[in-house]
Amino acid sequence: MGKGLENQVFIYSLGTYSFFNDEEYKIFRRIQNLKGYKKKLSKMKSDLAQDVSLTKKQIKVEKKKINTEIKKVNNGSDAEKEKGINELKKDLYKLIDNHTGIRTLRKEEMKENQVISVFDSVLSRTLEMEIDELSEDIMVIQSYHEKVLEGLIKDGFVNPDGEHYIYMSSSAGQIRQKKGVWIKKALWDEHKDSLTCGLSIDEINNSEKKGCNVNKYLSYKALIFSASEEWDYPNQNVDGFDIDKCIVVDDLELEVFSEVDYIDRDTYKIKRQKMNVPITATDGVGMMLPSVSEKNFMCRLPWIKGLLAVYDFTKHGNTKVTDIDNKVWDVVDDGISIIFTRSQWKMHAYFDSWEDYKKRFKEYNCKAAKLNEEEDDFNDGKINYQMLESLTDVSDDELKEIASSSIQDIKMLGEDKLTMLKVLGATEANERKRSFQKSLLKYPQMLNDAYSKEAIMTKKRSLVNEAKTGKLNVEGSYTFVIPDLYSFCELLFNGEAKPLLEENEVHCSLQPEGKVGILRSPHLSREWGLKENVTVSSDNLKINEYFKTDAIYVSNNSPLSKLIQNDWDGDKILVLSEHKDETLLHVAERNMRNDKIVPLYYEMEKAKAQEINDQNIYDSLILSFEANIGEISNNICKAWNSNNLDLSIIKIMCMENNFEIDFCKTLFRPIRPHHIDEKIKEYIKLKLPHFFLYDKRKNKKSRKTKLKVEATNESTVNRLERIIPKNNIHFKEVAGGTFDYRFLMNRKQIKVTEDMDIIKRYKELDKNKNKMIKANDGEFKKKGKMYVYKYIKLELLKINPNPTYITDVLIEYLYGVKNSAYKDTLWLSFGEIIERNLDRNLNEAVKCDHCGSEFRKLRGTQVACSEKCQKVRERENARLRKKKQREKSKKIA
Repeated sequence: MGKGLENQVFIYSLGTYSFFNDEEYKIFRRIQNLKGYKKKLSKMKSDLAQDVSLTKKQIKVEKKKINTEIKKVNNGSDAEKEKGINELKKDLYKLIDNHTGIRTLRKEEMKENQVISVFDSVLSRTLEMEIDELSEDIMVIQSYHEKVLEGLIKDGFVNPDGEHYIYMSSSAGQIRQKKGVWIKKALWDEHKDSLTCGLSIDEINNSEKKGCNVNKYLSYKALIFSASEEWDYPNQNVDGFDIDKCIVVDDLELEVFSEVDYIDRDTYKIKRQKMNVPITATDGVGMMLPSVSEKNFMCRLPWIKGLLAVYDFTKHGNTKVTDIDNKVWDVVDDGISIIFTRSQWKMHAYFDSWEDYKKRFKEYNCKAAKLNEEEDDFNDGKINYQMLESLTDVSDDELKEIASSSIQDIKMLGEDKLTMLKVLGATEANERKRSFQKSLLKYPQMLNDAYSKEAIMTKKRSLVNEAKTGKLNVEGSYTFVIPDLYSFCELLFNGEAKPLLEENEVHCSLQPEGKVGILRSPHLSREWGLKENVTVSSDNLKINEYFKTDAIYVSNNSPLSKLIQNDWDGDKILVLSEHKDETLLHVAERNMRNDKIVPLYYEMEKAKAQEINDQNIYDSLILSFEANIGEISNNICKAWNSNNLDLSIIKIMCMENNFEIDFCKTLFRPIRPHHIDEKIKEYIKLKLPHFFLYDKRKNKKSRKTKLKVEATNESTVNRLERIIPKNNIHFKEVAGGTFDYRFLMNRKQIKVTEDMDIIKRYKELDKNKNKMIKANDGEFKKKGKMYVYKYIKLELLKINPNPTYITDVLIEYLYGVKNSAYKDTLWLSFGEIIERNLDRNLNEAVKCDHCGSEFRKLRGTQVACSEKCQKVRERENARLRKKKQREKSKKIA
């Protein structure tokens, strides 16, 4: 696992309400209380229908009372002269509109349940934010009140200590969530040149382009937020990163003659035609020599992003190449180890030259970072409902075969050690293992503990639900997709793009030679790429010489990227083989052939430049907040699973979805013709497909108020409901030997009682943790969960400052006294200490004289792992003594 994905820092994630003045805040809290009461009333209303003790007449009377009360909540009560939600909102927005001056962050809003964790990044390292510590250097703010957001963007805010914060940026993902990042002004002023390579807003606005597309500028500026690890400068042991060993060249721009479904974005007419399709084959990807890295990874520099693919570009005969400034370099003599492409250098138009960028990079001590390095071991992948629902011609027998691996996992849970370890994430291929998973790998006897069994039962329920929603095992892995770099380098060094891969060929060493399926998520239209995998065993021996990583390499003469809608800047693609997933690929090939599927093509809008200023930033963000990608995606799903499938409408919605994705940058949407609008509305009015009942992300409500879905039908994914088993788990002792929880402890024995302060406080914190996790409208649950456990740890350390002692106490209590099935809080708060104890104890372990299990000795004479084994051993010894005594007696006689 890269350091950037191990290390986290904690920051506050707030809402615009956190900056209300006292008068605004009082009204806001009143509105929130009324909303909570209204929610409670609505639940009471829905629960009435389930109350079998009431007659229909009584239910009707009670519902009428509740409706009257809800009306009061909304509109107020004249009798009591109390305002309802609607009037209070008017009062609140009037106060907001009349507010003047810079806003102040309210101290009471800086609570534990407003904390999130973010991965280590260029920004956190530049600001020297402490790992696993709460920092106030930056804050994330979500917009609930546009007028407040406007003030925060234009004026910033001050914290309770009077420190001034200014708006810094929003990533593309944050824009979709109506969020941004604010930073202490003093810190920004100190570090801005390092973070921007000295490029100022004035330079951008005064350039020939007279500005930049605002949301592009914000997302490029936000590259410093990306989870990453520092890419060190070279030393005697590591090649590292050296800006002087980098150059930038032009991209490989191609026109691929191909048959496509061309969609006119004005008329929405779809025409099947052969045409030249423009493709930037190297969009977002550059190259680095094997001496820099033997694995592909993504990189981040100020205004530079994308994938760096391992490729020896010195092996094309000629070693001279011309960069984007028309400067000629000899990659060998000049020691060039990295070639970026123009598409990777996002703000190249605003620098005088690459030499200008390099000079500033060194002058301002800028940092390079790497992330998402290619794995050593690849997890088996899974297909999802989007990939499966697009296969509409599938027999029941074929579907059973496609689901067979997932069904086998469900059946083997509780009975097979490797299956249990796999579903718990305790595998070498899992690069994000937590302490519990690492410990399971080292000491699999932990599978026999109540906590592991509970985790497996929970995972089993999850596996069943996932399988019913189309998330099925396949024998493929997600890996980087890379263009034919041989062809690119032939153009760079020899003037002609000679391909190493033909149009229908790909190369991926993870799969055997033969037909492969190539899939990208999201998968909206029917986007099954089917190509021939050429490997080392093929006649093309250069494959082995030039393509040395585990990525999938794709021909530059192929329209595959238009079919699966992939980018080249770090997208990962699922690659399946006909030899391993034969039925699935056979079905996919038939579906693609039957409907004569070809890539979609339509002309996208280009983003326009604007002056970068606070007003334009605010205006662009507000317009961008309108984008709703998820809604279109859901409507496409409804179409695939309907009883009236129209492929042409799905193609059109797919086009609209891509325009919606780009809306943040282009602020452009095509206008849907009336006759198309009517057809799409037929799908929009449908409920979600039946299988969404099993999707925990969609169906967050209780069983009594299940998500409203369509009745089941014969769509491919809906049929999984009757194929996936529901069988219970029957646990066996799969991990040979006795589980000895003392392996997890530092001391071999420790006395604990229920009335110990540590135990009492632990139980209190454990009981209340879910309230903290669920706070902040779901944000804290997703990104701040680990801060809860850090908080619990710190609270327990107030009782006793020795974390090792606290860990021993909790292990003895939860494993020894209670044999608890619920130990998440223990492992997530003190897992590293437990793991360290386990490593040492396994090295010092002894074997039981009876069963051979490893155990920790409590006393010098102990030779058995448990009382059971000790008794068996004593009986065996007694039997042997009696036998010897009888033999002795016979000899005497």
